[in-house]
Amino acid sequence: MRHLVHYSLVLPCLLAAAGCSSVDAGLRDTIVLHYQHVANVHRIDFSNPVTLPHRTVPAHSVQPLASEGFWAVFLLCSVDASGAGIPSVYLDVDRLRVQYDGQRYGPLRPYTLRIDGTTDLNSLRDTPALSAAIAAEIGEGAPALVFRHGFHPELDIRFAIYVPRGLPGYSGEQLSLRYEGGRTMVLGNGHPPSSIPLAGLGGTGIASHCLP
Repeated sequence: MRHLVHYSLVLPCLLAAAGCSSVDAGLRDTIVLHYQHVANVHRIDFSNPVTLPHRTVPAHSVQPLASEGFWAVFLLCSVDASGAGIPSVYLDVDRLRVQYDGQRYGPLRPYTLRIDGTTDLNSLRDTPALSAAIAAEIGEGAPALVFRHGFHPELDIRFAIYVPRGLPGYSGEQLSLRYEGGRTMVLGNGHPPSSIPLAGLGGTGIASHCLP
């Protein structure tokens, strides 16, 4: 799909302090992404019903097949591309993954969602349409951008990653993110997420601005 690309040869780097607002001079080729985990959502109602290939009626809502599944919703707060070896970078939130207990979670997979509270599951053909509808309902801001060299604050790009089942030992704390592709460091601000039973049409609002 889309991915992060460096546009020049880069040099090895050292880890900078997590709280810094710009990349240390030693981090010549590492892009630092700062994020906040704002919510865990347990059902999504669509503002606009979604037409699916295998159903005669549009889908109005989706929820995880497993009772403890959820959508982890994040804000990309800032992008630090100020390392000396980074002239520009293409960043796509679709390449971000939740990492927990040795597992990574990312794109929606077929047969993991219940549709409209029925026994109907998302088929292989349904999944792209549902993925796009979920992104439209939850997402905010451009999901893919080119960033010039420098520090880019106050982005507030919101996106969701589907966790199809309960996470062993998870008690609602911030989840870790990793970026697939390029040399990146992904740092959360430590604020715990809200638990939201229903998002979308008629549901509870989700935070749209990162906290300090």
